[in-house]
Amino acid sequence: MLGIAAITANNGWAMAFTGACIVMAGLAVLSFVISQLHRIITLMEGKEQKTSAPEKDVNSPASTLPAADIDILNDLQTAARIYSTLTQDLGPTFPLVALYRIFEKENLPHPHITITALRHVGFLVPVGEGNFSWANI
Repeated sequence: MLGIAAITANNGWAMAFTGACIVMAGLAVLSFVISQLHRIITLMEGKEQKTSAPEKDVNSPASTLPAADIDILNDLQTAARIYSTLTQDLGPTFPLVALYRIFEKENLPHPHITITALRHVGFLVPVGEGNFSWANI
């Protein structure tokens, strides 16, 4: 017996159909896992996803003037004045990491670009050993 007769006699059509179903089910599971990979990684790292905006402290200086009211990169003088008030508790000199953390905590826009622009213009002055201070604003 050869050809299609042999396939029919030995349940070849049922095996081919079952094999195709198994492959399709495997591909469906694989595509689902890939689409949810960001959640799986977050779960494995033990981090919580931020579903809402962080709550602002009512007593913080940033709450008196929301960051959306000023155009940060077009008015660096105003931005430097506001940001210098946020960093008063750091002291006269501070590392840029501390400044970046404050920007992130207060949810201010574009922390890296803003810090780079403030350094380029001269509002943030290096004082040595990785520390910076505010120039006369």
